[in-house]
Amino acid sequence: MNTELDGRLLALRQALAIAIALSTRSSPQATDMALELLDDLKANLDKAPSDSPFEKPDWVVGAHDELDGLSRMVRAFTQTPEPGEQA
Repeated sequence: MNTELDGRLLALRQALAIAIALSTRSSPQATDMALELLDDLKANLDKAPSDSPFEKPDWVVGAHDELDGLSRMVRAFTQTPEPGEQA
């Protein structure tokens, strides 16, 4: 069951990343905006202050990983460099 669910989640993740990439590929500004939105979602996911002394719940860590993965795929599909890389 986990393998089937993992496969479906991977397909959904890839479909979402491809949809974002295709809809923004002709405009670098649109790609940047989409990536910023993904970063904003990640930053505001659990509503905890960034300097909170408490550990993040597992679901937050998992969601952060998912959003990071989506951002990496969008960058790969649109050939957008990773932050800190030269264009």
